[in-house]
Amino acid sequence: MPVLRPQTVRSPRGTRLALRAAPLAGALLALLLPLAVQAADDVRMVRDDVTLVYRDASGALDDAMREHIVHTFFATYLPQRAAFNPAAATSVDIVIDPDYEGVAFVDNQDGRATMTINPAWLHDKPGDVDLVTHEAMHIVQAYPGYGDGAPVWLTEGIADYVRDAYGLDNAAGGWALPTTVEPEHRYDTGYRVSGAFLKWAEGEHPGLVAGLDDALRRGRYTPALWTTLTGHDIDTLWATYAETRTRPEEATG
Repeated sequence: MPVLRPQTVRSPRGTRLALRAAPLAGALLALLLPLAVQAADDVRMVRDDVTLVYRDASGALDDAMREHIVHTFFATYLPQRAAFNPAAATSVDIVIDPDYEGVAFVDNQDGRATMTINPAWLHDKPGDVDLVTHEAMHIVQAYPGYGDGAPVWLTEGIADYVRDAYGLDNAAGGWALPTTVEPEHRYDTGYRVSGAFLKWAEGEHPGLVAGLDDALRRGRYTPALWTTLTGHDIDTLWATYAETRTRPEEATG
């Protein structure tokens, strides 16, 4: 940006006058400087036609964590997109927001898919960067009617199923799908519980998760789809799954 410098001119009487930049120009400079600082905080990268803008205006996370987040995003979002929804967003923002009190979420801001992350979570759990893998799948999903036509438990269950399958280092974050079924668990518990059920069901009926995902994106999901894709209703599938996940101490009495 050009620097506005005092200009010197000669008056009709030969007196040299220092003329300061006009008040309007000064006001314009004051307006533009914050924008320049903001732009300096943005990191823009493009890989395989996907543009990522990483924004941490407060500098809440260091460069090493930023690189880890960016690497995880591209390493997981690109194959997820290719496998489930090649038409998914090609412009994504990752925003580090200290004012957000949750862990992370995805929404659409100004026509761009935006992943917001609470830096405090990564300060406390620096190994849990694969939260990006889960949130990236939400961008791929792009389901209409979250919580309505697309049940929350299934949406989040698929995202955790994908985190398990595509995550780069889930163990570093102390994250894993459960291997046992607790008495309070149901197929619609959501997140890891539903993700583990989906992993088992996919193993028994290959293509199930892709079929559910496609129907959810098209707004055509109904519970009857489980029977269409597997030959069994969801309650029967869950009962069979739960039998295979009985804790050893329960099995031995």
